[in-house]
Amino acid sequence: MKRVLQLIPYDAIGGVEVAAKSIYAGDHNRADGDLRFERQYLVNRKGSACGPADYHGPYRSLYDPRPYLHAFFRLYRKPPDLLVASLWRSALVLIVLKMARPKQKAILFLHLAHDVHWFDRIANRIAMRLADGIWADSAATMDQRISPNLRHKGRVISFLLERHSLPKVSDPTPEFIFWGRLSPQKGLERALKIFSKIVRHVPEADFKIIGPDGGSENDLKALVEQLGISENITFIGARSRADIRTMASQASFYLQTSVDEGMALSVVEAMQSGLVPIVTSVGELARYCTDGKNAILVQEDNAAVDAVMALLADPDRYKRMSFAAAEYWQAKPLYRDDFLAAAAELIKGKANNV
Repeated sequence: MKRVLQLIPYDAIGGVEVAAKSIYAGDHNRADGDLRFERQYLVNRKGSACGPADYHGPYRSLYDPRPYLHAFFRLYRKPPDLLVASLWRSALVLIVLKMARPKQKAILFLHLAHDVHWFDRIANRIAMRLADGIWADSAATMDQRISPNLRHKGRVISFLLERHSLPKVSDPTPEFIFWGRLSPQKGLERALKIFSKIVRHVPEADFKIIGPDGGSENDLKALVEQLGISENITFIGARSRADIRTMASQASFYLQTSVDEGMALSVVEAMQSGLVPIVTSVGELARYCTDGKNAILVQEDNAAVDAVMALLADPDRYKRMSFAAAEYWQAKPLYRDDFLAAAAELIKGKANNV
């Protein structure tokens, strides 16, 4: 049984963590070899119970060096057949482990199409050179972050977490929704300004914002007051995936004007639910969202508002776009299958697929 261990900074509701949880932690009997998938978190923020296939590090701050040393020694004493390091903090452990065990097979997994800050850039650049492979959540992330001389190590991993049957297509309503971390990256200030212009045309419009505070919640609430749309906005906080699916089934549009993205997992999930996404053309969104076909791409705010109003006035066109959004993902491979297939290939020593 070959062990594949994914190292993640901490357990959260972001795309990295949700995707990792879509792979059952335990034994996998596969045609291309038996694999045991394990998750390990650098720190334990929730007091979660630890198990051999789902290990949480010490209850300490990520700014404390001890969790990194703890992870390193745990991996050094019992090295997996393949280490997959997600996000730059995990990359630090990959670097030290590869220096101590040069033959340790390791993957650096990139989840965003740009560097967050200079330390992220340095850590990932060093890890890319030491790693045996570089995985990316999208072609956009791979193109923008992996230099040509390292592209032979690159491989895009599908970020489709679940397979859904095509949803029932309904007439559009002025019901909007967003889910994800409330952080500057998501550009929700612009989304709120666009929505406020929609409210001028449709006073009963409603916008549900779901997710934990990632540094922007207070500013967003202040902007809502300033725009005079408090009656139309609901900040719901973090919710389970099941709750999100239920609320999404009652909406018609998914509104997210990100400044930057990799794969944008929540947009994928929204499209699978038949929502028409209103999004900026950043990261991988530019590849799978086609303006006027399965999405509204935001370039100029007033034009986006006009596009929404046109769909509300033309139910048949909305239904076609809703169906196209959901249908796009029907034949795509699942994340867990693609992840494990790529892991098995690397453990066997096969070259990565660019």
